[in-house]
Amino acid sequence: MQVAALMNSASPHAIKMGVNLFPAQLRAPHLCAKVSEALERHDLAAGLLELEVTETIALHDDDRSLEAMDMLRNIGVGIAFDDFGTGFASLSSLQRYPLTTLKIDRGFVSDLATKPRDAAITRALITMSREMGLETIAEGIETLEQETFLHSLGCPAAQGYKYGRPMSFEALERILPQLCGG
Repeated sequence: MQVAALMNSASPHAIKMGVNLFPAQLRAPHLCAKVSEALERHDLAAGLLELEVTETIALHDDDRSLEAMDMLRNIGVGIAFDDFGTGFASLSSLQRYPLTTLKIDRGFVSDLATKPRDAAITRALITMSREMGLETIAEGIETLEQETFLHSLGCPAAQGYKYGRPMSFEALERILPQLCGG
């Protein structure tokens, strides 16, 4: 969270950071208290943190995971289903968990223009996500063609190598002003 706080102090615009959690981390005792303490320690608004979990947590139908997500949502932290569409969770899991974001797996995005079934699934996920009031993010965007196709489907956000590769905080800090128009 220190990196999220540093990024936000270096940017004229608010930057939300996603952090991946393993199922065991989500079920760990006192997760919400630890997250709250870290947010306070780094003076970071809860809405600028989104915890990403894979849909496999739904396979365990774990009440502890649901309780943890509810508590995190109650303090304002976002919850995203990461790599959605590749696991075996039912669509009812989208109703059960207090999600804020649905991240469409790159496997559906990579061949959108050439695989009509991938395009159909992606279109349906974007529509369903929007109508459920969830933010939608397509993962694995590498080309302008993919970006354009997703935009035509109504996908409001994307991530992938087209926008940047993994980098150190120092490298990000150098380019952040250009990214944020500052």
